[in-house]
Amino acid sequence: MLLKSVEHIFWLGRYLERLDNTARLVNATSHLLIDSHKDTKFSWPVLLDVMGLNSAKALDSYQLPADAKPEQASIESAVMSHLISNKDSTVSIRYTCSQLKFNARTIRQLIPRDMWEELNKLDLFLKQHCQQLQGRQHRYNLMTEVSRRCQMVVGVLDGVMLRGDAFDLFNSGRLLERADMTTRIMDVLVLQQLQPTQIKRPKFRWTSILNALGGIESYHYYVAEQSGDVDAIDYLLTYADFPRSIAYCLNRVAASARTLPHSSSILQQVYALQDLLKEQPLTDLSTKQLHVLIDKIQTGIITLHQVIVEPTSSQQSQQLSA
Repeated sequence: MLLKSVEHIFWLGRYLERLDNTARLVNATSHLLIDSHKDTKFSWPVLLDVMGLNSAKALDSYQLPADAKPEQASIESAVMSHLISNKDSTVSIRYTCSQLKFNARTIRQLIPRDMWEELNKLDLFLKQHCQQLQGRQHRYNLMTEVSRRCQMVVGVLDGVMLRGDAFDLFNSGRLLERADMTTRIMDVLVLQQLQPTQIKRPKFRWTSILNALGGIESYHYYVAEQSGDVDAIDYLLTYADFPRSIAYCLNRVAASARTLPHSSSILQQVYALQDLLKEQPLTDLSTKQLHVLIDKIQTGIITLHQVIVEPTSSQQSQQLSA
């Protein structure tokens, strides 16, 4: 595989994971609303903040009433459109799927035929169903199906793709995207909603996020195995056996990187991120301190992405194996 294909196969993994994660994020709000008090008002624009957007600027084009409040149905509808059906929104499910197809088409010779067929089915499904968002229950079912189809693509690839640099780069992209989204969800949906000096975090918010990440059952099993009280923040950041924890993602990126020509620079950045998780007990950190830690992790993830897709000049003369 030529180095010029590195970025496409890496982004293929990132976009597939982003598609799944966006669907999970949308459904996380359903869990949060169900678990919250009936009078709780949810600020819908916060979901755009999770995706790294300026929510006010992103919603300007939707011609919303000037006095619309963040919890109103009109705001909810605009936010869902921006996250799901708006093809011009760079964070929407429709846009992400189009980029997924573009990268897959560019490296068509590197991916299995069965995976290409599943991607086409996913693209067709979204074109047929994303435009009509008929209420929260319909939206929840749609996002659940999107997530399921993403997992089908991963399953097909895992079952038939040749183990080589392309496979390792694809998985590195997925894992890096997953770690990034996990930190975003934790920071925006929980930490930014609490007082900066607060150490004890409300369990209902973490339960909703664990539901969204598919980890509520494994978390309960983990808690049962511990002698004392367990903060979900420690589980999501450092429990290396949970596939959506930061520790797990970094461990797997390191394992995938070891056979790549520029593995030393990748591993150096991975180790730097792992060291951040070991500096001090996470349960002792205030909300403000956790926010600072997560900012550092997100910055490190950006740097790691650049290291993976932009090898040094001495490495650019090499070729990666298929």
